[in-house]
Amino acid sequence: MRAATRVAILGWAIAFIPVSSNATSVDLGLADDFAILGLAGGEVIINSASSISGDVGYGAKVTSNTNQKVDSFTGTAYVHSSADFNYTTATYAPSGGIITGGSADSRLAQANADALNASAHLASLAPTVDFGVLGDGDSQVLTSGGALNVFSLASLDFKEDTLKLVGNPGDQFVFNVTGDFNFANSQIELEGISTDDVVFNFLNDSNINIKKDGTLFLGAILAPTGRVDYHNPASFIGSIIAREINLHSDFNIAGPSVNPIPLPGALLLFGTGLLGLGIPNLLRRRARSA
Repeated sequence: MRAATRVAILGWAIAFIPVSSNATSVDLGLADDFAILGLAGGEVIINSASSISGDVGYGAKVTSNTNQKVDSFTGTAYVHSSADFNYTTATYAPSGGIITGGSADSRLAQANADALNASAHLASLAPTVDFGVLGDGDSQVLTSGGALNVFSLASLDFKEDTLKLVGNPGDQFVFNVTGDFNFANSQIELEGISTDDVVFNFLNDSNINIKKDGTLFLGAILAPTGRVDYHNPASFIGSIIAREINLHSDFNIAGPSVNPIPLPGALLLFGTGLLGLGIPNLLRRRARSA
């Protein structure tokens, strides 16, 4: 496999990425169905959301004693029968209700297994580019080289930076991250691809911090042993699948869109506008057959 070529232009790094011939597609299985999924044995806190659009899952033996102050919740909460789950009736009211035990147990068990299997599979993929550490001022433009593009990251600390991903419909971008991930007042921009096609896979006990009003995050966070802290009225279109999840301070989240993201000029308006509307079905992953 040829080494990737990187060219610096006006402070941006543009990567032209070769793709291995044995590339396989990204598939999160039933975990795809959730905007927020707390994995088995972990903890979930939901405390003050402007908008949740999509289903929320609380896996086996999850502790979740704070679920409140959600202004708009379009979706269903699935709670495993072994979870320690409490909520404030007046301010935590998913439009699809709360389903506990029974079918929720089997659904959550499968979603949990699918998430772990997907993470292990993605971690096994050879990287096409190894970035090491990305810090403040390291904005990137990454151009797809084919169906599957895999990046290795030791850690990321973005402050007022941009990660732009350019590809054709169906091209997928996987980021395998071994360390911590801080994303503040920063944006992910997608050109030609959708949020379905972007996965940040955390291999260790990473601390993942998404914050500040000016942030726009697009894609899935998959962190089987990691901790996600997402706060402030940032915009998040995608999914959070993790062992420890703390969401607070007027956060917004909407499940990923099946449609390609508009070009960058309209991107921020698109993200903030849709989240404010709380769209139930448009911002979901690929439709599943009955």
